[in-house]
Amino acid sequence: MTRRRLAPLLPPGPLTLSLLVLLGLSACDKPAAEGPASQPANQPTSAAAKPVTTPPATPPSAAATPPAGAPASSDMPQKTADAGAAPAPAPAPAPARPLYYDAPITAADLEGRTLRELTLLRNTIYARAGQSFRKPWLDRHFRQFDWYAPRDQPDLKTLTPTDYANAQAIVNHEESLPRATLEAMQKDLLAKKAAGKATAEDDIEIELLAVHLGGWTGEPELKPVDLSPLADPDQLDGLLAANQLATLSLRDLRMLRNTIYARRGRPFRSSLLQYYFADMDWYTPDETYSDAKLTAIDRKNIRLIQSVEKANGGPLTDYEHKVEEGWFFAA
Repeated sequence: MTRRRLAPLLPPGPLTLSLLVLLGLSACDKPAAEGPASQPANQPTSAAAKPVTTPPATPPSAAATPPAGAPASSDMPQKTADAGAAPAPAPAPAPARPLYYDAPITAADLEGRTLRELTLLRNTIYARAGQSFRKPWLDRHFRQFDWYAPRDQPDLKTLTPTDYANAQAIVNHEESLPRATLEAMQKDLLAKKAAGKATAEDDIEIELLAVHLGGWTGEPELKPVDLSPLADPDQLDGLLAANQLATLSLRDLRMLRNTIYARRGRPFRSSLLQYYFADMDWYTPDETYSDAKLTAIDRKNIRLIQSVEKANGGPLTDYEHKVEEGWFFAA
């Protein structure tokens, strides 16, 4: 199934920026409020972008593309090394691509990124405004930088129109990845895991892939035991525990809560929820749906999720539910 590109839901203009700032809390685990925010320091600059100083990411390796019209390397005559000549030095590793851009992000900036890198790209935007993160791996990543100053309430006024446009561009790219591409990525990572060569970053990627695929689609014996219920909706057949929700953002909690309804065939008025669940192989909207289809376990899990949402600033507002934009940028 080909994933569709998420189009902007609001027209450009001053009113749009005002709404985007209002909706920026959707990128957060907590509601936003005004206040000064620390500015990142020591950011290298260039004519096109000013990346935040971050440790080298690990982009997928790719062969250098020769200029148009250049002969393929296999067509070039091979030099015979002189006897006793010193071996050629190994090429220097390609520099890591930045995780923040203050200029409009391009397709080339996004191409070949892992889901983990795309998540870091999105959330670096909000980390600059002091956003705190419930996901441990995101929290650990940003706390290693001197410029990161998490706040109880991030200052989203510091985000620029380019920041918001870049966040949506990242989401559009992430959601346009074909299912076949995601499945191939998962297959490669599981082969690496089976060989005992998977890294901690690979484990994060496996979780993110399961979320995007709507559940575990790999070999059952390779299924991680610590998948979140968002990555493994089969867990919703039983009662959830509060600790299973401890690392989910408000966006994730909303998605998980609606996953319970979606598994019973509930159609959604929200265009983004329609869009999200349409890519799940298990989802079939039922026009005759009513909440009577919910089981006793479903209802208890919904109440638990709502209690965790309330404890973390409350669920997304009705206004955000209707406008349906910013929440999709969340961690």
